[in-house]
Amino acid sequence: MALVKIIAVSMVLGGLAAGQASAEETLSTRAIKQLFPGQFHAIVNGYKVVFTAKRDGSLIGNYNSAKDTGRWSVSRGRLCIMLKDWMDGKTSCSTVVRNRGWYTAKQVKFRKL
Repeated sequence: MALVKIIAVSMVLGGLAAGQASAEETLSTRAIKQLFPGQFHAIVNGYKVVFTAKRDGSLIGNYNSAKDTGRWSVSRGRLCIMLKDWMDGKTSCSTVVRNRGWYTAKQVKFRKL
């Protein structure tokens, strides 16, 4: 009887894990372009930041009283971000994955406001 319970629990947990994996979706170039521009609540290395991505490709980040500006673009299915101060003017590109209303990319988790 214990073996039957273990098998049943394993099947349920396996099904949950499979369901969680299928909830994730990597966004295409088109999907990223539909998401941007806009205003986003982001968590970057544990810090809550509000980003405004404008139609002209400009980007503004606000964290408490700190502010930075830069650029955003989409290239080959990846979101590319450059911030003058916070990223030393270097561009970083990453795929974007949607999972339960949040999006993740390199070192950032965000959602549209």
